[in-house]
Amino acid sequence: SQGITDAEIIDVEGIIEIAGALRFLTSLPPAQWAIVTSAPRALATARLKAAGMPIPAIMITAEDVKAGKPKPDCYLLAAERLGVAPVDCLVFEDASVGIEAGEAAGAKVMVVTATHAHPLATRHPAIASYEGLVATVDADGFIVLAETAAAPAPR
Repeated sequence: SQGITDAEIIDVEGIIEIAGALRFLTSLPPAQWAIVTSAPRALATARLKAAGMPIPAIMITAEDVKAGKPKPDCYLLAAERLGVAPVDCLVFEDASVGIEAGEAAGAKVMVVTATHAHPLATRHPAIASYEGLVATVDADGFIVLAETAAAPAPR
């Protein structure tokens, strides 16, 4: 109901960035990434702001598609708005329905396990967080992901 959504929008306590996400997102070319969420736009925006995250130029939310995840519609629309084929997209997902949606769209999927006590078992590569992940753009305009050397643990 709308009342629950309004309450959720107001209550952003405990909403924090997944480690390294801000640095990773700011390393991406602004016109080449999107957020795809099952949340309503107002809730997604409030949570992004609470976590100190950038609001992307393209954000696909609950209002943008009739059929939500696990249907691929949201990822197909994001790819269309980004001007690329779904097969050329890499979806970062932390939920089973989102992984299914990414697969159904024909995209590659990277599973983010930061939000799970028990990591999901999938056939996709996984990362614990975005720490150490950096994006660069190659000569052909494609995004290349690399892991930077992690800083030594404090003693």
